[in-house]
Amino acid sequence: MAQIPPSTPAGGGDTRRSNEPLSAPLTELRGVGPVMAKKLARLDLQTVGDLLHHIPVRYEDLELREDLRSIPDGFRKSLFGTVTEDPAWIPSGQGRWETTLICDDPSATPVTLQWFMPRRFQPPVRGGFSGWVTGAIRIFRRPTIAHPTVCAAADRDPPPPGHGGIVAVYRSTAGVTQDFLRKLMDQILDRDLQLEDSLPEILTGGRSIDRLYRGLHQPESSAELEVCHQQLARLELYFHAEGQARTRRRRQQVRIDPLPLTKKIRDRIEARFPFDFTGAQNRVIGEIDQDLQAGFPMARLVQGDVGSGKTAVALWAILAAVAHGKQAALVAPTMTLAEQHLRTLEKLLSGSRLKISLVVSGTSSDVKEEISRGEVDIVVGTHAVMSDSVQFQRLALVVVDEEQKFGVGQRQKLAAKGASVHRLHLSATPIPRSLALALRGEFDLSRVDEKPPGRQPVKTRRVPSDRFPAAIDFLCREIDDGQRALFVVPRIEDGDGDDPQGVEQVAKRLLETTLASRGITLLHGRLSPEERSRNMEKFRQGSSAVLVATSIVEVGLDIPELSVLWIENADRFGLSQLHQLRGRVGRGDRASWCFFTVSGDPEETEERLQAFIDEDDGFRIAERDLELRGGGEVHGVRQSGQGRFLLARPLADLDAFRRLSEVAGLRLDRGEDSREQPLLKRLSPYLGPDRPSHENTEGTPDGPLAAP
Repeated sequence: MAQIPPSTPAGGGDTRRSNEPLSAPLTELRGVGPVMAKKLARLDLQTVGDLLHHIPVRYEDLELREDLRSIPDGFRKSLFGTVTEDPAWIPSGQGRWETTLICDDPSATPVTLQWFMPRRFQPPVRGGFSGWVTGAIRIFRRPTIAHPTVCAAADRDPPPPGHGGIVAVYRSTAGVTQDFLRKLMDQILDRDLQLEDSLPEILTGGRSIDRLYRGLHQPESSAELEVCHQQLARLELYFHAEGQARTRRRRQQVRIDPLPLTKKIRDRIEARFPFDFTGAQNRVIGEIDQDLQAGFPMARLVQGDVGSGKTAVALWAILAAVAHGKQAALVAPTMTLAEQHLRTLEKLLSGSRLKISLVVSGTSSDVKEEISRGEVDIVVGTHAVMSDSVQFQRLALVVVDEEQKFGVGQRQKLAAKGASVHRLHLSATPIPRSLALALRGEFDLSRVDEKPPGRQPVKTRRVPSDRFPAAIDFLCREIDDGQRALFVVPRIEDGDGDDPQGVEQVAKRLLETTLASRGITLLHGRLSPEERSRNMEKFRQGSSAVLVATSIVEVGLDIPELSVLWIENADRFGLSQLHQLRGRVGRGDRASWCFFTVSGDPEETEERLQAFIDEDDGFRIAERDLELRGGGEVHGVRQSGQGRFLLARPLADLDAFRRLSEVAGLRLDRGEDSREQPLLKRLSPYLGPDRPSHENTEGTPDGPLAAP
């Protein structure tokens, strides 16, 4: 982003011109003096290129196509007409100026124009005015617009910027109006920005770049807006895909022995599994198989919703590694989940000569020595596996389950166990930073996007306080039908004032209901390991049909009979965490439910909780997280913030991103690097992966034409 020159003429209009049109300071534009330049800088706008890439947050279709009285109250529209009489002062109430606009369409109803202001101020129109009037239409006795934006014009075609047709709405700040931003945009679009170079049709759809930018900011139709938005998003996607291709090439420079599997070994591995893999599992297994044979370290992030079978895919990879006489490690964020993986592996490998060891806090030095001597084939554990005291002799594969639960430093420490180690990360809702790394090529991305047959979606509902008794009755009926119910509470102890109740207080409240006779038990971090295991076993066996717990159950709880989840004070949890908790139910073939309550200000959490209700796809939830929070520091330790795309939504169309990545690889093979193409080189700082990010940059709407 270019810096503002140290001195500019007082009235704006810097007389110095930059050789690079996109780097020209905004002070070269009419109306931008030192004061306005500082205001624009608050929007991270200092150069023409910054302004050109100030993407509208939404658009308004101001064209009037229907009768005024049929327009929804409050919608903004543009009207062309005349004012025949001077505005009249009406002293009632707070006082206002008022006149009538006669629209040029004979069928249109006359519109009242109002300005609420002291009498000493004059409204911007007089009798005889002809031109455009734009504003929010309210329906009273007749259609009314208060404080309209007006623009004198002798003819309705073409409408000036901000009036008529589709109008861009930008992120703004105090002292910078939408009208002013549109006029600045009009100036730069009329400049010679030297964007005429021809580019491959695959990047632009055969349209010139300058036409795409004009169609983005000043579209003549919704169809043109759609096309220009898509093509510029595709160009942005290509910049990132090319960066991904370069990063993948650097990764492939580290060479290791390939791990090919014969058909005999492959059949023996698959025979260990008591079920057939789904099509999605087979696809991801094929991708992992290619990685293991490629001769360079695998770095793959596997996303799959809870219950999709991504763990089975990871177990296949572990067996493939140990089939070559290598060691493999499976790391989980909690002891409960690690123990669950241990039981699964022991059952899967029953009768084999492979040795499996559990490494958690307090594991004996004898076990660690066995690992270092290579006597242990598979290590399952918690973060304790990452400690310096655990060394491997022939480690080939590290699997990180629920990778979003580990910090950046922990994942890096585990990867450092060996420079030539294959890495496989699993998550239902990857953290934004991991997705950003995948998009940059640090990880390859796979999706297990198919659930085993018979699984039903979980129905999510918010429960108001007055519906609590009815909800309890529903839970009792489910339990009496052989099911279980889980209550999740955000804290162990009660808070002060408006803070939510803790686990024990919620349990006491439930004991006062008809749930008491069904058996209620607790699970939280302050219980001893023995108490936790005992209470969990009661719940697993059904002697206690209700479990009240903290988020300790977020991972590692796999009970097919669990059909009802109740999240107390859901506003205290993050979106991804809520989705993880919801994954505890719906593991059987019975319809399952997730109920939640809200304790805080609903307006502050409405968007997050509505997304929780609407979305049941963990990848889409992770995508929303990436959009809202940013991708974090790719080379640092922050797991959110920065890294937003301007136009593209790569995770919404992962197949398109992969195709562009393949195209980028082929172009690089032919020496067609965007960094060597003059126009692409100029646009890369704004659309490429190294684009400077700003914490106050808002995302674009889901579609190019959003409702006003």
